[in-house]
Amino acid sequence: SVFAKGFNAPKGLVFVGDYLVAADETTVWKVDKNGTATKLATAKDFPQPIEFLNDVAAGHDGASVYISEMSNPGPMFDPNGERKLWDIDSPQAKALPQKGCVYRVTLKGEVTIAVPPGNSLIRFPNGVAVDENEKEDRLYVGDFFSGDIVAFSNGKYEAVASGMRGIDGLTVTRDSFYASSWTQGKVWKVDRKTKQSKVLHESLKSAADFYYDSANKQLIVPDMISGTLVFLPLE
Repeated sequence: SVFAKGFNAPKGLVFVGDYLVAADETTVWKVDKNGTATKLATAKDFPQPIEFLNDVAAGHDGASVYISEMSNPGPMFDPNGERKLWDIDSPQAKALPQKGCVYRVTLKGEVTIAVPPGNSLIRFPNGVAVDENEKEDRLYVGDFFSGDIVAFSNGKYEAVASGMRGIDGLTVTRDSFYASSWTQGKVWKVDRKTKQSKVLHESLKSAADFYYDSANKQLIVPDMISGTLVFLPLE
């Protein structure tokens, strides 16, 4: 059944406070328990131009979210292939812009920059997650183009995992990173201590942003192109 409607192309979804919050390209929505949707923030509310708001993660305070601003994804792709990214060492890759960043938006509609743009480690941030181990919000971002998972805290950027180009969904648990790739159709588990990665699934057409179902120990992964949901056991 339809719970809420009136959106354009919603991407990230998260529950925070008493609302469901969605990123919808250049609009952030909040939806109440009755399915009534209101605009929490629009393009004019951001401190700089935005192009493609994508993933959403809830803050520890229960009253704010973090939203990745991917910027226009078009320049990442080689037109000679289907969903093919430019080679990492190509001239086209070196010329890519560095406009991607992460915003913090409160349930009152207050917008601030959480992860500034201009760093080569997060040129096209997609998946965003908050570390559940920390009392304060230590952020993790998946860069779609490079395939790196980048930690950001106290103004410092650190690549903590790599090799997952086209990274879309990202979840951080106490022991692991879980990530999906929209271009490769794969889902990974990365051990936070050893940094070793394991492919959990690799037959999807396009693995998008997923739900980490901790109660049932599974990932619920949407295959965007197939129009299906895959329930992926973690044990």
